[in-house]
Amino acid sequence: MENDAKNITENEFLSLIEKIFNGNFRTEDEESEAIDEFERISEHPSGGDLIFYPEEGVEDSPEGVLKVIKEW
Repeated sequence: MENDAKNITENEFLSLIEKIFNGNFRTEDEESEAIDEFERISEHPSGGDLIFYPEEGVEDSPEGVLKVIKEW
């Protein structure tokens, strides 16, 4: 997966978000790296909080996170 939004497809980014949501990691380091990659790609000021602490009224799902980023 590429390191910025210009070189990643929406489906690839959604897959990354889904992986973080599902916790599909062998180690905590792998999880931390995925979250760092999510934050780097999204560039959203809320970072990982979009996944772990969604705002009230925001769909708590990978698709909801993607929607927030696209609307930002």
